[in-house]
Amino acid sequence: MSDIRLAWRNIWRNRRRTLLTAASIFLAIFLALIVRSLQIGWFDNLTKIVVQSYTGHIQIHKKGYWDDRDINNSIVYDDSLTRLVGSTQNVDKTVPRLEYFALSSFGKLTKGVLLAGTDPTWEDALTHLSARVVSGRYLDPAGKGILVAEGLASFLGLHTGDTLVLLGQGFHGVSAAGKYPVSGILHFPSPQLNNQMVYMNLAAAQDFFSADQRITSLSVTLVNPDEINATLAGLKSKTDGNRYEVMRWDEMMIEVMQQLKVKTAAGMIIIAILYMIVGFGIFGTVIMMTNERMKEFGVIVSVGMQKRRLSVILVLEMLLIGLTGTLAGVAGAMPIMIWFNINPLHLWGNMAQAFISYGIEPLMPLALKPGFILSNVVSVLIIVCVTCIYPVRKIMKLKVAEALHK
Repeated sequence: MSDIRLAWRNIWRNRRRTLLTAASIFLAIFLALIVRSLQIGWFDNLTKIVVQSYTGHIQIHKKGYWDDRDINNSIVYDDSLTRLVGSTQNVDKTVPRLEYFALSSFGKLTKGVLLAGTDPTWEDALTHLSARVVSGRYLDPAGKGILVAEGLASFLGLHTGDTLVLLGQGFHGVSAAGKYPVSGILHFPSPQLNNQMVYMNLAAAQDFFSADQRITSLSVTLVNPDEINATLAGLKSKTDGNRYEVMRWDEMMIEVMQQLKVKTAAGMIIIAILYMIVGFGIFGTVIMMTNERMKEFGVIVSVGMQKRRLSVILVLEMLLIGLTGTLAGVAGAMPIMIWFNINPLHLWGNMAQAFISYGIEPLMPLALKPGFILSNVVSVLIIVCVTCIYPVRKIMKLKVAEALHK
């Protein structure tokens, strides 16, 4: 404790030097935390939206279905599959869907649509689909009504209560045709989804496509998303790999993940450059401080202090300066991260359009996770420790006679 008190007193003998060094560390940790918080917040928000808007954390479908999304690549949805998935540890909800393309017609207008048959209750639990209803009402589990995306309804001139004609090709080439009352109108942020989506009850979709008890995919959500790999392995071990394909959400959204990796890499490069600049700044300060104090070190050693203890005190001085700047940086960044975690940044311009094109709301929340805060603090302290190598070597090689004459 005496060495720590001595080191603390020493650093404030030259307040200007200490404050400048601490300020550079403060700026580095402040900017690093904000940039990293944006990266992690963007990734977590993307994961949440993709999982909750469509895929789930994991999807089960027929082997090869994801490469060729044909209704003939559907699977039988029975009690055995339900029990198998439900008995897997960490599984929360399952949502069965039967999805395929069809032709919609109202009046003299027609347009291709993506028809999704689903369980209304489970679908709403996963994707909160009922919250997207802007007119009319949500699907009735026992009814024949359908939900139509807003852009599609606008193109066809549809309103709630109208009847939409659907035509298509069902399971094994069977003709599919039917008339369905429009129960509600949905709004999606993605123009692609907003211009082509039609939802109906799973049983009605199976009847329309002549695909009794069949689904194209089973979306699975998890209690703890961090254990997705263990859950994925458990599901794969229980299912027949020749019949079923079990995929993570990020394996299905490859384009989104590629963009995410590019943005993450760019952010990490910025942080690395920032730390390099700060590291050289601290090193320059250390060199200047060491050379200025060589005579002081010579006097201290000449009166009996061991070089090893003097080196420890000098390292403690640098660590105290580093810790002061680091804690100040964390204290400065935390209010900003907390505020924008609760009130996400609203994006605009081309970046907002890029988000919307993927069906993602243009919001950028900042993450609050102890792990990345601690890792940045440790990184700065490691840089400080590395810069201490120079003064320690100078002290250990110190010749008292030469130092006293400086």
